[in-house]
Amino acid sequence: MRKLVLASIAALCCLLMVGCSDDSSDTPLFAQEEIADSMDLKIPGWKIDSLDKKSKIIRVSPAKNWLDSLVLDSVSLPGCSALYLAADSDLVDPELGEKLVPGTVISTADTNQVSIVALDSYNRVVGVWLVVWDLPKTPKSSDSSGGSSGASNPGSSISEKSSSSGENPESSESLGSSSESSSNSTIGSSSESASESSSSVEVGSCSSSAEGGSSEGPSSSSATPVPQTVKLEDLDVVNGRSISLIGSKIYVEMPYEADLSQIQLIPLDTTNDLRRPVDMEFEDEEGNVATYTVVAGVQLPGSDFSDRNDFWATTSDAMATSAKANLLVSYSSKANLAFEPESESQYAVLSTYAVSKGITAWKLAGGFYFAGYFSGTDCSYIYKATNDSDGDPADFSQYMSHGQPFTARPSAFEIRYKYVHENNSNETYPQRALIYVVLVSADNKIVASGVITESSSVNDWTSQTVNLDYGNDNGLLSAGYTGFSDLAGVGSGDEDVVSIRVMFASSAFAYVADGGNAFVKDGKFRGGENSQLFLDDFKLIY
Repeated sequence: MRKLVLASIAALCCLLMVGCSDDSSDTPLFAQEEIADSMDLKIPGWKIDSLDKKSKIIRVSPAKNWLDSLVLDSVSLPGCSALYLAADSDLVDPELGEKLVPGTVISTADTNQVSIVALDSYNRVVGVWLVVWDLPKTPKSSDSSGGSSGASNPGSSISEKSSSSGENPESSESLGSSSESSSNSTIGSSSESASESSSSVEVGSCSSSAEGGSSEGPSSSSATPVPQTVKLEDLDVVNGRSISLIGSKIYVEMPYEADLSQIQLIPLDTTNDLRRPVDMEFEDEEGNVATYTVVAGVQLPGSDFSDRNDFWATTSDAMATSAKANLLVSYSSKANLAFEPESESQYAVLSTYAVSKGITAWKLAGGFYFAGYFSGTDCSYIYKATNDSDGDPADFSQYMSHGQPFTARPSAFEIRYKYVHENNSNETYPQRALIYVVLVSADNKIVASGVITESSSVNDWTSQTVNLDYGNDNGLLSAGYTGFSDLAGVGSGDEDVVSIRVMFASSAFAYVADGGNAFVKDGKFRGGENSQLFLDDFKLIY
């Protein structure tokens, strides 16, 4: 059996950056890489008839005699992660078939095209090229001699297969099914070499979609597959909350529980990993095709502060529960989280209150509402930590577990709040309100962070948007706040996100309860008693 040897396929990758929004402060989420922007296609025994950079269709034909398979001799991938055969006919977001490695055999006997898919280092599709050839036509004569040379016609058996199935090798219907054949390509090692002659073509930069068809080539235009681009107006998502078009960004909002690595966009017939932004091409209502950055995200449960939600933990339940110090003395305080009605919605209020032991001793505790869990069950967990004497500070952060599962990559957060500031006399641990959002990687590093602190009253409701800085802790690790003792430092910002930490605190340092006695009540308070943080409408921005 004669075989076509595909000598080398160089990269068909593009330099990828996250699509920029109108906000100039957006930070790229991926490290820049040097990625080759051309394809060097060498096909011994075949010649290039036409090449359409816009549609990414390359038409080839045998230089001399028909070859019924091709065998990869070598695959060069400068700057790209890998090249694969497409396993379906989707030229926008194809399923991957066999990886292209030396020795891969692709049959040309019953198909006239093969799609080659390029992936970047994050395994995203960055280019799809279609290599097309014409199948041999059915001989006019049934003469089995195959011509004056006496050799059999190498295309006769292929023509018979097409005839028996009722298909015309040159029809668009035949081309439509050819990509399915490519996904069922025979895989094996090369046993025969092909002709030493070759042709070489340099191809321009690629994208993850093709448009238009080749205007050149030996066959009719009806035989040239023209990849179709999905229209924006037809775009939808399975089990999603909404899809929004913001400039050149398509924001897909999913429920919090959704797996962002398995997003089904309609009418695309594939699942999409949208844990990171992905560039795709779509057609607008005027017929213009452009590249859009598709971003998926979720909002956190209970982030409108209309009521308590199990996503969030609070110290308030323990604060509201009294406990016995001994037969004569009890610990007591009051709940420091409340949900209050407003004319249009409800909001949350966190307060900093003292926990008393009888009437002679007090320790101050802040109001904390955070993504995670709190295992303390009563006031004694806050006033007196295990093995601590009454006079020592009680670090009740040991009962806090910080973080909830999360895989998205928001660019910022927004919060509506106001704040009542009450001074304290502790210069080491001054009174301040605290709000932070931190994204964490699997190796317990900070991927991104954003923080708000207030050291004076904010009397009116204020909405503030805070950018999340990727690869930056914004001083959180060294500030002395709770939620960071288990972290391993700051990452590059390019790590996958596995969890999110969010903190709202009426007194940033009052997770350690400390205080005075009957004579100097607030001498060591790590916060200002009766300070309050009002919260409403927390939102992640993508």
